[in-house]
This record gives sequence, C-alpha cells and structure tokens, in this order.
Amino acid sequence: MAVRLGSEAEVEVAILVGDDEVTAVFPPHGDSELNEAIKKLATTRQSSSRGVVKDNSFEARTRFFNTQCRRVLNVEGPDGLPLTADTPEWRKLIPANWKVSFSLFFEEKMTLSSDDVGN
Repeated sequence: MAVRLGSEAEVEVAILVGDDEVTAVFPPHGDSELNEAIKKLATTRQSSSRGVVKDNSFEARTRFFNTQCRRVLNVEGPDGLPLTADTPEWRKLIPANWKVSFSLFFEEKMTLSSDDVGN
C-alpha cells in the first residue's frame, strides 16, 4: 500500500497491539467535521468549576474515536471474522485504551503547523 499525501487522503493511524499492528481510518484532514471534532477534543479534555480542574481526557478521546473513526483494519471480532464498518456496533468492540491511543495522534497534530498536517 502506498502513502497518499494531501488533504483529501483518509488518515490511517496505526498502533501496536502486542506483535500486531492495528490501523484505524479517519476522514481526510480537509474534512470540516474532523477538524471541528479535533477542536472539540482540545477544549473538552479538561473542565473547571470553582477552581477545581477535572480531567475529562479519557472521555473526550474515546468520544472522538467513536464519532470520527470510519473503520479499523487487522482486527477480528469475537466470531473470528474481520471487523468491518458493517459489523453491528463494531466501535463497542474496540478496547477503550486503543481508542485513546488512536486519538492521541490527533492531539499531537494539534501542536503542528498547518504545513505539517496531512504529512
């Protein structure tokens, strides 16, 4: 598989799970809904009330994955069949720590310049 550059290419984020690589596929960087979701991720990671700061990063990251991930690659469901976007409630089968790991990729991208996004 070749790497496709540009703002219209879907974003594939890979993590290692044991000895295997699992990939989550997200909308292109140019997608306005994805960009809004990234901004929301940044602003909902923490909340404060009366001087008390609450860490909401776990919930924000899992919500980001659940709303933005289009599909995962190299994952089998409990039945041993590949997990696809057509698998009923497939997002619920993905462990929360994986969702957090995938979402961290976008948090890192938030700190890059616009020239770096998509590369």
